[in-house]
Amino acid sequence: MKKSMDICFIICFIMIIYFLPIKTMTTEHLPVSKLENRKLATVPNYSSKSLLNGEYFEEWENYLIDHFYCRDIWIRGYNLLNVSILDKVNVNNMVITEEGYLLPFVAYDRRYNLKKYSEDIYEIVEKIYKLNNYIKSYGGKFYFIGIPEQSSYLRDKYPYYCRNKSEYLDNNEITMFEELNKKKIPNINMHEIYKVDHKENYYFKTDHHFTLRGAYRAYIEIVQRIIADAKKEVIRPPLEEKELEFIVLPNPILGSRNRKLSYIFDTDEKLEIAYPLVEIEYEKFTNGNLDPDFYHINRDSDARPDYGVFMGGDNGETIIETKREGLPNLLIFGDSFTNALEPLLYYHFDETRILDLRYYSKMSLYEYIEQHRPDYIIMIRDDLNYGNLEGNGKFD
Repeated sequence: MKKSMDICFIICFIMIIYFLPIKTMTTEHLPVSKLENRKLATVPNYSSKSLLNGEYFEEWENYLIDHFYCRDIWIRGYNLLNVSILDKVNVNNMVITEEGYLLPFVAYDRRYNLKKYSEDIYEIVEKIYKLNNYIKSYGGKFYFIGIPEQSSYLRDKYPYYCRNKSEYLDNNEITMFEELNKKKIPNINMHEIYKVDHKENYYFKTDHHFTLRGAYRAYIEIVQRIIADAKKEVIRPPLEEKELEFIVLPNPILGSRNRKLSYIFDTDEKLEIAYPLVEIEYEKFTNGNLDPDFYHINRDSDARPDYGVFMGGDNGETIIETKREGLPNLLIFGDSFTNALEPLLYYHFDETRILDLRYYSKMSLYEYIEQHRPDYIIMIRDDLNYGNLEGNGKFD
């Protein structure tokens, strides 16, 4: 018996020492991890400088860790052990609440430089102020729409013994909208509106975005505000719930928070979409290619959807043309929080253009506006990015 155990031990030892490293080096190495949604390390470039200062060996270590044989299986096993067996609250920097919410862990020793965040917001508001003046100069209308991110809106769902970075979030929100109002820049703070509604179905439990219901509430506010500011019905009122067909996709969502846990967190959370009951003719182009679908749904009956269902995910440029020349034109720009709004907002405009400046590089935002002169321009930003000067915070 003892001899058999010794043999098993030796075999396992040999596999760990020889087999796994050999398989790691000989197996095809992928550039991106779908499970972790990130780029993986590439083969280090040798230089005498990197060799002498030790960076060359560190880069090799990172490369081998990223491409370790059956890495995804090891990660899933580790997360499964911590979630299902050890029943940990914090796994892979995700806080798992008793109500089934997945929220990012905030380290206890984390210190927020609120002064620096405020200075970044002052700078972005100054840029928005100049953009607003430019848009007004040709007769256009600009709106800034602030959307709370999931962990911001659900900050009270953190267990009492966990931090929820409320000091950082409050600073961002107060600074942003005080500065916008000082400069008389039209804006909508959806966090204030959501707090009054106090609806839990506005946000996913296992994803960092809002749900269709949260997007629908923001859509109503945007359309009503445009009509109110124009003092006339320049566009039709927002679609009422009875004018939409709501469809709940059958399989549980693959939420971005759950991705951090290798999707092993058990959830029955579903994703909802909606179509206007009265259809209008349109042509839709994504990055120059004809793309008629507002919702990209995998027809595999076992497939689980993710937030990328909305508009097929993030794209550099989307154009929706409805050939209704009596209506104004719209330009929306922002990160992924625009995606769930787009299948609703286009209904009210002749032409709707959508930019994500993280992926669009043909021209600057100013050049794009100069070329197309949209009647309405909407900037949509989540509150974790109010002071972000890159991506959709970089106009020129």
